[in-house]
Amino acid sequence: MTTTMNPPPTANTAPLIETHWLLEGCLPNQTGISRIAMHQFPFCIGRDAACDLQIASRSVSKRHAKILHNPAAVIVQDLSSTNGTFVNGGRISVPTPVGVNDLIQFADIEMRLAREVSQAAEFTCVAQQPEQSWLISRLNEVLNEGRMKVYFQPIVTGPDREIFGYEALVRTDVSGLESPLELFRAATRLGLSTRLSQNCRSEAVRAIEEAGVPGALFLNTEPNEVLGEELIRSMKDLRDLTNNRQLVLEIHEEAMQETKTLSKFAAALRDLGIQLAFDDFGAGQSRLLELAQILPDYLKFDRSLVKDLGTPGALHENLVRTLHETANSLGIKTLAEGLETAESIQACDTIGFDFHQGFAFGRPQPFRIS
Repeated sequence: MTTTMNPPPTANTAPLIETHWLLEGCLPNQTGISRIAMHQFPFCIGRDAACDLQIASRSVSKRHAKILHNPAAVIVQDLSSTNGTFVNGGRISVPTPVGVNDLIQFADIEMRLAREVSQAAEFTCVAQQPEQSWLISRLNEVLNEGRMKVYFQPIVTGPDREIFGYEALVRTDVSGLESPLELFRAATRLGLSTRLSQNCRSEAVRAIEEAGVPGALFLNTEPNEVLGEELIRSMKDLRDLTNNRQLVLEIHEEAMQETKTLSKFAAALRDLGIQLAFDDFGAGQSRLLELAQILPDYLKFDRSLVKDLGTPGALHENLVRTLHETANSLGIKTLAEGLETAESIQACDTIGFDFHQGFAFGRPQPFRIS
């Protein structure tokens, strides 16, 4: 960033403080973070060369948005763009005030509003936040720079412990996003959780096919993902990449929509030969009505229901048995998640679970190509 420097103050003058507003983010055809100082307002953003910030992306309109500044606030205004302007993940339709560290998206280009304060007497500029903490740049590393890794955890059959398939789980070593929970929380804040979810599934299919490992592949959705045509199309594309591998799409109960929509979605999956699993059953409100009406292929019991089975304090064992028997009577296979102890495994065998999953049968790890 270029900053105009003023001469040092005399003994009778106070140091001059200057504030500079910047946009920080990852621009097309550039590596790393770009930092654009806004020296004048209004500051126009768009694809046109006449804009103050020209973004070479077809998703960005010629005159996409402008940023205004007055003594009270910095304001973002969309200029009737085709693909929208977003502040902290929400599309805006009226001039919207923004502050330091707010996330601004111009179509699919994500940026962050930053401010630098310079004190002319010291000829220095102090950044509000260090580069390693930039949410946009870190998520860009995951989505666009190959820092996403897919790990696979085995799923075994209950009676004989044979590997039936694998659940694909995302991991990254990007600082601050190592936890999948934090990774998806960051993506949700930027409005990129669906894209991240799609990338995870695509990378999982690529990795398991490249490794040539047999078995069913269980793929996750994320709670904000719409169970509609876009997801169906992406699953069809993945199915076409596999060599007759059984794909299973897991739906968390938080993502379950009204029954009619869910039923239509399940039917579209079955038309593609893709199976459906209800994930984390029992972690929240158990959706028994949807279970009976949708009839998923698998019901994955949350670890909170099964981890203490077989111990003296497991007063809910009869409840778990009843839920398992109800699912089996509907033709639904049951899977116990999070199994780690011999006691819980024995209890699940006694109840009759069809499949087991947990550290006792293998930790998530990447496939190694020989």
